[in-house]
Amino acid sequence: MENILPEQPAGAGKSARPTFLTVLCILTFIGSGWGIISGITGYLSADAASGITQAAMQDAREQLEDEDNPAANLTEKIFSGTSEMMVPANLKKNAVMGMIASIFTLLGGVLMFKLKKNGYYSYILGTLIGIAAPFVAFGTSNFMAIASSSLIALFGIAFVVLYGVNFKHLQ
Repeated sequence: MENILPEQPAGAGKSARPTFLTVLCILTFIGSGWGIISGITGYLSADAASGITQAAMQDAREQLEDEDNPAANLTEKIFSGTSEMMVPANLKKNAVMGMIASIFTLLGGVLMFKLKKNGYYSYILGTLIGIAAPFVAFGTSNFMAIASSSLIALFGIAFVVLYGVNFKHLQ
């Protein structure tokens, strides 16, 4: 005599992905995809971007020298920081590190979309690489690197916290 077990509905035994986690993952797909594309275009256009920016910076410096600038010290920090950043080798290094960070965050988003805990750790690693990238590429004392890294940290840490709220749903 055959022992017939009732069929379980499709998806039984799997926990459902919360809507909030789905939204976070979709935002990560978009942001990481944009980061990868930006890294590729940034790498390929580093030489042209450097030339254009250096010329614009020189024009701006000449114009500011003609005017009485009460914030001359801050302006000079920004100009020197931007000049250091806009060296083609530094731009390429930053683009590559940004792509690596975006690949890790994208991988993390895909894994968390599949409810895998390893995705959370991959996302954290990508965020840390993204925060460190401006310092590695442009130096730790560069004003613009500090500003850039702070902005990356703001969004990255916010997403790490939001994913952390959903960590209990990951397996």
